[in-house]
Amino acid sequence: MIREYLSTLPEHLSDLALPGAGDRAVWGGLPETTRAALVRRGEEYLGYRWPVLTCGDYLSFSRTGDRTRYESKCHPRQQALCALALAECAEHQGRFLDDLIDGIWAVCEESGWQLPAHNSYIRDTTPLPLPDSDRPVPDLFACETAANLSLIRVLLEPELEKAAPGLCRRIRRETELRVVSPYLRDHFWWMGSGDEPVNNWTSWCTQNVLLTVFTSGYAQEVKRRVVDQAAYSLDCFLNGYGPDGCCEEGAEYYHHAGITLWGALEVLDRVSGGHFTPLFQEEKLRNIAEYIVNVHVGGDYYLNFADCMPKAGLRGAGEALFGRRTRAHRLQALAASDVSRRETRDLPDSKSLFERLLDALCAQALAQPTPPAPPEPQVFYPSTGLWIARDETWCVSLRAGHNGVSHGHCDAGSLIVYCKGQPLLIDVGVETYTAKTFSPERYSIWTMRSDWHNLPTIGGRVQGDGKQYAPAGVTLLQDGNVYGIELELSPAYPGGGFFYTRRVALDRSKRLTVVDHYEGSEPAVLSLMFAQRPVWRDGALTTPAGSIRLVGAGEPAVEAVPVQDPHLRKCWPDTLYRALVPVQGAVTLEFQP
Repeated sequence: MIREYLSTLPEHLSDLALPGAGDRAVWGGLPETTRAALVRRGEEYLGYRWPVLTCGDYLSFSRTGDRTRYESKCHPRQQALCALALAECAEHQGRFLDDLIDGIWAVCEESGWQLPAHNSYIRDTTPLPLPDSDRPVPDLFACETAANLSLIRVLLEPELEKAAPGLCRRIRRETELRVVSPYLRDHFWWMGSGDEPVNNWTSWCTQNVLLTVFTSGYAQEVKRRVVDQAAYSLDCFLNGYGPDGCCEEGAEYYHHAGITLWGALEVLDRVSGGHFTPLFQEEKLRNIAEYIVNVHVGGDYYLNFADCMPKAGLRGAGEALFGRRTRAHRLQALAASDVSRRETRDLPDSKSLFERLLDALCAQALAQPTPPAPPEPQVFYPSTGLWIARDETWCVSLRAGHNGVSHGHCDAGSLIVYCKGQPLLIDVGVETYTAKTFSPERYSIWTMRSDWHNLPTIGGRVQGDGKQYAPAGVTLLQDGNVYGIELELSPAYPGGGFFYTRRVALDRSKRLTVVDHYEGSEPAVLSLMFAQRPVWRDGALTTPAGSIRLVGAGEPAVEAVPVQDPHLRKCWPDTLYRALVPVQGAVTLEFQP
């Protein structure tokens, strides 16, 4: 798709005209609330004690599988850099420069910008214990670090040179050695190779390489080589998407996938004088843009299959600009609504200066567009089997795809149900990443297993992992105002020897029902996951968010599930609940507000 444009690419590729670079009027024209927020965030880092990254911190991952010891120091460095740089741009009195140059120096002195968990040269191999400064690995965060430093240099070059003569040359040298040269010299899996699967790494890394190169004054030959490779990589990324634009990695990865795809294409288009503009009207690009709107439940909540949490973050200027480019008005409206709900315009948790710069300077992109059309009552993504139906009361989703997706769980046929915007049946999500998360032991982690999703366990058997484990007979249902889906779950389990069908139907504005039918000789137990304690009374499991009447089932056993993991606690209370429902024959779940 993108490489088709290379044969007519203009001879001259310009540097990227970065908003706010060399133009004080842009910063002077900021709304006072935005300027104050940027300054206030920067003030949190005045006199900042930059975390010391020790050899032991880096080794912790290879020794114990712990990612947090190193990342809890590394990531705050990037957040501090972004905050200090934007505060100095907004205030421009030199108050933040000394802390900023200390941070730049500290980052340039790091032995490696790649995370310990990513310190390998071949995909899916054991990471090396320590970085080799002679062979850098341009992983997600090395590329983002290079982009952050390059943008800081462009935004504040005269000020940095006055405060620390030679520091800008150091930035240029380190970004070239650690990211640009390896990118042009070596092949890393995320750059794409034929039909080999790629994921969000491809668009995320490519965007940041483009930002680095096109803000650093490289020669035309280098620029063209980078554009050639970027176009190939992004085509590989797009090939992994179906025409429907569904992000199989889930809502929390949309920003690192769909939005960084937009960012990469935006850079390509701007440095080529609008050469790639027609791409944004491709239906596939528009579908990728609108995916996040379709999986939005309301407020902070999203349908969170795969390695995602239900609170997938607020949308911002990147989404608004992507929506404007692709004429995805519903995405523009969602971004505008989210920004209006923020206490400030700053993004305190973001490590991406590009993202934060856009959010600070592109307020015009967030203007409310033409009122969007109401959400579709039913959405189905054939590429992944994701089904969604909703009305004024219910939002229900089912994942009818295989168990071999990137960042996926063993959850074929699992449900998520929200009642009036509140979680009733949940997908727990994923714990803090460790070495085990992306190892052969991944599916022994409880949050990855089907018995911790809204699915049956058959004679103690849980679903298998891999593309061969997928539901069969997936059929969409529609009869007037009734929308639904039906499927056979048994092929998702190893061994066979039974039948288990599931039928979900939403009669809009009236009721939501799920009918499970089991035929087999082994005992079957249906797991139902709740965020709030369900009380068994009068044949129903009742919670403050709604109730589920069980018709044809045995009495459920309800167990408390303590939640201590810090990543899970960002979205869930300290205790979740699992109801274990005996199943034989037909069981109907009648959902009631």
